[in-house]
Amino acid sequence: MTEITGGELFARCLAAEGIEYVFGLPSPEIDPLFASLEDHGIRLVPVRHESAGVHMAEGLYKSTGKASAVTGNPGPGTVNLLPGIFTARHEGVPVLAITSQHRMGVSYPSPPSTFQGQDQLEAFRPAVKWGGPVFEWGRIAEVMRIAFREMWNGRPGPVQVEVPAPVMYAVGDEDDQLVLPPSAYRPSLPAASAAQIGAAADLLAGAKRPVIVAGTGVDRAGAAAEAAALAELLGCPLLPSQAGRASVPSTNPNYVFGFGDGGGQARREADVILVAGSRIGNLDLPYDKYWGDPEGQRLIQIDIEPTHMGVTRPLTLGIVADVKDALGGILAELSSRDTRPAPEALAALERARSTGEEWRMGQAGPVLEWTEETIHPAHAMGVIGEFFGEDAIYTVDGGLTSVWAYSILPPTKPRSYHSILELGMLGTGIPSAIGSRIGQPDREVVCVTGDGAAGFNFMELQSAAREGIPVITIVFAEGSWTMEEPNELALYQRTFGCEQGETRWDRVAEGLGCHGEYVDRLDQLVPALERSRESARPAVICLRTDRDANRAIPPGMAARWKEIQAGPLPEA
Repeated sequence: MTEITGGELFARCLAAEGIEYVFGLPSPEIDPLFASLEDHGIRLVPVRHESAGVHMAEGLYKSTGKASAVTGNPGPGTVNLLPGIFTARHEGVPVLAITSQHRMGVSYPSPPSTFQGQDQLEAFRPAVKWGGPVFEWGRIAEVMRIAFREMWNGRPGPVQVEVPAPVMYAVGDEDDQLVLPPSAYRPSLPAASAAQIGAAADLLAGAKRPVIVAGTGVDRAGAAAEAAALAELLGCPLLPSQAGRASVPSTNPNYVFGFGDGGGQARREADVILVAGSRIGNLDLPYDKYWGDPEGQRLIQIDIEPTHMGVTRPLTLGIVADVKDALGGILAELSSRDTRPAPEALAALERARSTGEEWRMGQAGPVLEWTEETIHPAHAMGVIGEFFGEDAIYTVDGGLTSVWAYSILPPTKPRSYHSILELGMLGTGIPSAIGSRIGQPDREVVCVTGDGAAGFNFMELQSAAREGIPVITIVFAEGSWTMEEPNELALYQRTFGCEQGETRWDRVAEGLGCHGEYVDRLDQLVPALERSRESARPAVICLRTDRDANRAIPPGMAARWKEIQAGPLPEA
């Protein structure tokens, strides 16, 4: 008989699930797990803040499709996980939160006398897909299976397993616990039925002006090629959702920018719209003025998550299935019918692309006309995109910085453009970049962030320096919460709470063991990027951008962003 601790059994369960990284901080309550990780090929990545550890897991998943685990010490450490866990829930990120707890006799429930006493299960309940405790050694493997089953059921997301310290330290016979591989207890992803494939093919084959909208789920499912091939077969516009930028590169001949006039025209004219991997949320302005009269349209929606179906637009056909499998099935069915693009579809595509390009150039006017010596953030974003190109992974953080990045950075490979557009959580960019580089060590990872967002988790660059993770971060620095200024100025002719003061992010970075650069002229940027790359260390460029230029978002974009929260505005 060989006895093993609860920590060793936990490590075996993590390894069976393919977990390669645990992000967290040491704690006596969880030390038996940490002591066992290395033997199972699992790397512990210490962090400066637990929430940032979740964002690292987020970046790793978005770049690789692999789940990770995070840990929280009793009380404060576990509570610190929550901002990251809430983000993971909104972003569809599978992560296991292992929350440690003191001995059961003072924890369930915790009286006022308990040190670090907190009902952690109740605190996590609204943030996770499932959460539960393990109260005895003999149930560890079973509870872990429950957690991972729920993690991957439907749209992936965070789950919680709570472990009191005595359970981590308890020992038992290893033969008494069966650690199963996922294939032995979890089903494969749901697939569309033949009838559903046939019904979708009938609708698309009979459409005169079909449109395809590809959401983030297309990128996560690895279905970008299927979406592109289907749009080519139908000769129709292919629109990324607002959060699905990586699902459709702008170089695709069927691409139409979904947030602009071209995308609105394409949807309004469509008689059949296929939405894949998107919940059609408020970011996509699901209003008739942008999508057309639902009475004259038929909507096909494909998503892995049943609760996403028909939320904002009425359905004709809803298919709960793996997006890659379903799109591939529809493509094969239409191909077997020798489907050809309808002339009206090709004409609609040409009109939408023409309208979209005219709108884009109109919006770009102020950017193209900028001649001041100070740095326009759009100009800087163009230099960054040209320097790193389409092969880099970009993590984007901040308010207006994210808007410029979406519009200016180059098209990317799949799983290579990570935004915060599901929840809008600031501070994800730097730790997400670190997680992305951990998962993709042979690719360049670039974080572009506003200075407000950078401040939340900037200390994680010390984690990157300590762990030897060379990410490049460009901080667009103006010393202001610039995105908040236009509303205050319009209503009150002054700002309040927006001034941050000047921070030399490059000098802070140097103090953390990183390479630092300061840039206040655009011609300095490329040499700074070159030196940052050559340093082979985590690097930070403090980029002094012009505040007036930053807040001068093109009016068409600004109006649409306002409608996300305010609802459809009347036509001017």
